Amino acid sequence: MPDDVPVTGVARVTAAAASDRGRVRDGNEDRVYVDVPRGIFVVVDGVGGHAAGEVAATIAVDVIAQRLSRPLWSPEQRVREAIALANNEILTQAAGSPDRAGMTCVLTLALLTDRGLTIGHVGDTRLYRLDANGMEKLTRDHSPVGEREDSGELTETEAMRHPRRNEVFRDVGSAFHAPGDPDFIEITDASFDERSALLLCSDGLTDLVSAATIERLVRQHAGEPQRVAEALVMAANEAGGKDNVSVIYVEGAEFTRGATPLAPVIESATSAPVVDNALARLLMTRGAWLVAGLLAGLALGLVLAWMLTLDDPVSVGAPRTLHVDPVEGSEYTTIAAAMAAASPRDTVELGPGEYAEAVVMSDGVNLEARDPGTVTLVAPPTTPGWIALRAEGRLGQQISGIRVLGDAARPIGVAMRLAGHELHVADVTIEGTVDVGVDVVNDGAVSVRTSRFTGITGLPVRVAGTAQPRFDRNLFVRLATGRAPAIDVTADAAPELKDNVFVGYTDVLKADATRRDQLLHGNLIVGPASAFAPAEPRRDKPRGTR
Repeated sequence: MPDDVPVTGVARVTAAAASDRGRVRDGNEDRVYVDVPRGIFVVVDGVGGHAAGEVAATIAVDVIAQRLSRPLWSPEQRVREAIALANNEILTQAAGSPDRAGMTCVLTLALLTDRGLTIGHVGDTRLYRLDANGMEKLTRDHSPVGEREDSGELTETEAMRHPRRNEVFRDVGSAFHAPGDPDFIEITDASFDERSALLLCSDGLTDLVSAATIERLVRQHAGEPQRVAEALVMAANEAGGKDNVSVIYVEGAEFTRGATPLAPVIESATSAPVVDNALARLLMTRGAWLVAGLLAGLALGLVLAWMLTLDDPVSVGAPRTLHVDPVEGSEYTTIAAAMAAASPRDTVELGPGEYAEAVVMSDGVNLEARDPGTVTLVAPPTTPGWIALRAEGRLGQQISGIRVLGDAARPIGVAMRLAGHELHVADVTIEGTVDVGVDVVNDGAVSVRTSRFTGITGLPVRVAGTAQPRFDRNLFVRLATGRAPAIDVTADAAPELKDNVFVGYTDVLKADATRRDQLLHGNLIVGPASAFAPAEPRRDKPRGTR
């Protein structure tokens, strides 16, 4: 059955998928994945013969689905990391099982977000976009024949009949890769609206069915996504069915109407059917009055809340932003000076650069990077046990966008010591020669989310005492040797771990077995191989048994 759920913040779409072993193969090594609410669509073609290709494709789908379910960082970063994690997990599992040696896959991944369409592609699966102007292939085949077809050296018919059609020189699973390795993942950003449709497919379709026929079948059955998917699979089988064939069809709400697309909407998975235009206009009118009433009530509430806090000295005055830049002539050249001048609810904003000073957060004052990722806290030379940042207030604080970096010459004892209440850390990076990344030492409300702990030589997180912090959608990557866990939890502490990704750890959590299983439930663990090991030299690689 098609999946018809609007994607939050993006164009409304309906999607369906179909996969078949074809008329020649004994099994089906293709895999498809459709998650309309999250805007995730993946076609994977397994390589390796027997059951190995099927295993590789299954691993790829599982790892990618888990990684992309965590909306962490930009769409391109998410896509790159998802495919790199899948790649390295396939290689790890192949190394541990002789009958799976050499298993790989090729894949195409489409991610729909409020920024548009982000495509991650390795191999010769394909993605097409259809709109009023026709059908356009948005991926390039990573194969000798595909390159010649894309360049116009071969016609489509010649490429479909070429004896080397089934060779590729990029795959997922034959060598370790970091997300940003060159000549690995092809990333494409493209537009998509409700007047468009997408088709993802394995080469079992495009080796046998021409692009013109594919477009004709899509438009013939448009408005019925499941019929589109089934018609394309049937066409491949009728043309010989020499390979497994898989398709995912994603249709915008206005694709068949040719009308101006609706504005992005937020609806639930149980959205009511579309009503006729007159009733829709009536509902929209009433809805507009309801929204207006709610906004008026909210405004009144805010005014009353402001009036009630006039006698509270902590709340007097509008929040300010104090700018810090490590260059002469700036408003503030040190973080300490800005913190001393700040009042509760103010924000200290850091300009790009390196800051070799210990940060002591003033109570109720926020700290953020003007451009996330461009601000680095480092230790002064020869300062053993140095603590980069302390937050011990009770009025609530936010810390975001900064990086803490230690190295052999300037090691860091503790990157962040969180001992306050209502402390919220987001989008920070801690890496290098660091004894403890985040040290949570009290039971106030503390959260750390969408942050990265990469290559820390010591312990990324320590949760002590009766602390109950929440760690949500963070990435932990171990590059150094040793057996230190990612998180050390004392007996009385009770952290909440949700949707985190752990890569390369032999033991993720230091706790008793029962607590460890409970705490790690719902998190993704990939290892022990590192997802960021250096890539082996690339080489042309025949696809092997298909």
